[in-house]
Amino acid sequence: MARMAGRFNAVAKNNVIVEDNHSVKTRTFRTAFYARLSVELKMKPSDSIANQLAIMRDYVKDKQEFAETYEYIDNGVSGTSFDRPAFQQMMENARAGKINCIIVKDLSRFGRTYIESGNYIETILPFLGIRFISVNDHFDSDEGFNQNKALEISLKNLVNDMYAKDISKRIACSRRMDMEKGKFVGSNAPYGYLADSNDPLRKYVIDEPAADVVRQIFSMALEGTNMRNISIALQDYNLSSPGEYLKTKRLYHANNEDAKPWYIGTLSSILSNQAYIGNMVQGKRRTRLSENEKTHSTDKKEWVIVENTHEAIIDKEAFYAVRDLFAKKVEKSAFSSDRGKHIPMKADILDGILYCGTCGKKIPMMSKLVEKNGKLCRQYFYQCRYSYDAGKEKKCISSWLERDIVQSVYDALSFQVAMQYEKADTIVDKMNEIIADKMDAFDEKIKSLEKRIEKAEHCESKSYEGYVMGDVTKQELARLQKKNAKEIANLKGQIIDETENKSREKKKLEKEVRWWSAASCMRGKASLNREIVEAMISRIELYPDKNIQITYHFKDPLTEEREKYRREHS
Repeated sequence: MARMAGRFNAVAKNNVIVEDNHSVKTRTFRTAFYARLSVELKMKPSDSIANQLAIMRDYVKDKQEFAETYEYIDNGVSGTSFDRPAFQQMMENARAGKINCIIVKDLSRFGRTYIESGNYIETILPFLGIRFISVNDHFDSDEGFNQNKALEISLKNLVNDMYAKDISKRIACSRRMDMEKGKFVGSNAPYGYLADSNDPLRKYVIDEPAADVVRQIFSMALEGTNMRNISIALQDYNLSSPGEYLKTKRLYHANNEDAKPWYIGTLSSILSNQAYIGNMVQGKRRTRLSENEKTHSTDKKEWVIVENTHEAIIDKEAFYAVRDLFAKKVEKSAFSSDRGKHIPMKADILDGILYCGTCGKKIPMMSKLVEKNGKLCRQYFYQCRYSYDAGKEKKCISSWLERDIVQSVYDALSFQVAMQYEKADTIVDKMNEIIADKMDAFDEKIKSLEKRIEKAEHCESKSYEGYVMGDVTKQELARLQKKNAKEIANLKGQIIDETENKSREKKKLEKEVRWWSAASCMRGKASLNREIVEAMISRIELYPDKNIQITYHFKDPLTEEREKYRREHS
């Protein structure tokens, strides 16, 4: 067998095209520069976005293989989660084959969670055929991933994870100390105040125009006006709500604007806020990254209250008189009285799927206390909060008894089942067979694609072997390497697509099986349960005229017949 001269006998890497005279030409990469800056590090110059990008640009400036570069930036985003906008966009482009290399300044910019960072670097990126480079860590996945390097990367990810949690603890401790000193650590002062940015403690100073509104609210409350009527009065005065005032700095709506509602919750918050008597109240909400704790409301005993930190808008006597007045109303109320605290609320089987057909907002189940046969019990009903909270009357549903709504839904579902689902049990069995067959088909297609990848990798190996043996020229080798790399990337993309299609199809079919199973159960049920509702219904809309509109997970027979009639006669 003839051998060609001028070859270089060496082991080729995936990204290497062998040249004459020991020179090496690497294939080009579509490269993503990923930069991230945490909220707590915004003032650290060495980790600035500009500095990170400068380091990455400097790294690639003399390297011809990085022909195309794209920048993905997450500014002010914690590295303890990978749910970041720019990062997710970058990974989406990686799966689509638009990029095949990711460069970061250091591993901490990529992520600060030990397990997830390791999973990306060791599993996900190699599977997608993505080269990963961390400049300051001197790590390049194309230079091999031996045991020592793997240990080094794991240790660095672990240190980054511990560092993020340590920083979180320090920030939480520092903020707590500032709160206890009476320093305002929030973003926006309560309505009626402004935060003095020139004061070391950022003390509240009175914003007189808004403060007058606060005084007016307390005055109406002291006169015994309920919160709904206070809301109506503020709308009649054309006053901007606190949220709008914060954005526009306009106390009143423009003449051509509709008055926006003052919600009952907003008024309740104002009438119970100790800031108006000169006390700084903070720590009502909390999050701790160090404990993977999401933002949540805290118990009152955890609040930080520092008295007399700023000038009061309302005197203490008037403030506590209002609190006492509302406490008495609560005690007498059929809706919120402590008399019924021993009577538990029952579960709402329509929770999350019941909407007001007028305003589109979700309708919660509520209850009030009633006496029945000398015994205190709860009466459940549905009412659109917007109809009440907005102050002025809206054309939303006022109040429907829960039992009437549930009975109407049950009757509608029973009608559906009676029309077309006599053979539901048989259909469920058949659907399960269809799911198994379709999943097998997806698996076969994925296996076929994996075999094609193996074949392409084998062909690339044989091509290099041919070059070493002198049977393939360097130009032909370069062409074959480029062709194989493109084919493998395309096949991996197809595998990802098929895996996602399989998951979507399975969810869709299993949802349909749940529908038929629920239909089968309905025939022997005298009442509804949450499982049947979730399986069969996606949305229920209530209208003021006592009309109910139900949207099923699948089209009901009457709707299909109407659509068929329209198509045939259009």
